[in-house]
Amino acid sequence: MKKYISLLVALAIIFSFNIIGARAQAIPEIQAKNADALVTLGIMKGYEDGSLRLENKIKRSEFITLVVNLMGYDADTNLDSVKVTFTDIKKSHWAYDNIRRAIKYDLVSGYPDNTIAPDNDVTYAEALAVVIRALGYEKTLKGEWPGNVINKAAELKLSANLNLDPNHKLTRGEMSVIVYNALTVKFNR
Repeated sequence: MKKYISLLVALAIIFSFNIIGARAQAIPEIQAKNADALVTLGIMKGYEDGSLRLENKIKRSEFITLVVNLMGYDADTNLDSVKVTFTDIKKSHWAYDNIRRAIKYDLVSGYPDNTIAPDNDVTYAEALAVVIRALGYEKTLKGEWPGNVINKAAELKLSANLNLDPNHKLTRGEMSVIVYNALTVKFNR
């Protein structure tokens, strides 16, 4: 009987490693598939050489641009009344107009010190908070930061195929999963 139980335990361990290994291999494939779909939809753009560099960390300015594109705000050229008061971004920054669009549509508010940190990496919790706000669910958040956005993201299935720490700095591939998942969420407006 002991041998039988030991054999079952060993088989269960081997089986679980195979599932974990298969899932780990599938994640880059899911990210690539999601990113390709976002490129096709015009939401995500590659680098000048055509690559997407999904393994690279995503900057806050890149992330804001993705959300602006996701929402279709990138075509809005009426930005004359939008004032940027953040002290750490200049008009010459490549994402300046997208940050203005994000301000206009209340997608971002920056940090308490009046900065936006456009060239810093974006964390998982920060990204989820902005996507949740863009989709109109910010007022439905319950609880304390960052658990409130993690829980709402799970409820909305924004975090499907991801299991990350709230402070994890996102890669472009991980972000493509969140933005792709957002395409299936009904707007709460």
